[in-house]
Amino acid sequence: MEELIIFRIFLTFPLVGLFVPKAGIIFAGAKGYISVADVIIAISLLTSVLICSLGILYHKRKMLGGMKSDEAVIVT
Repeated sequence: MEELIIFRIFLTFPLVGLFVPKAGIIFAGAKGYISVADVIIAISLLTSVLICSLGILYHKRKMLGGMKSDEAVIVT
């Protein structure tokens, strides 16, 4: 699961690098455009981050469900 978390973090780096300059162009009102390639890359990165997040959530719920069903025995 740690590998999936690290992978999700590294997927966000190019996503932020793609959004920051484009957001600057949009907010500055400059005559620039966002290319179709940038939109496709952003959608694919967002989809990958979402899939990783759902995988992490599923794994955490599975682990918590397993912990609740196990009975802990405390020996003193």
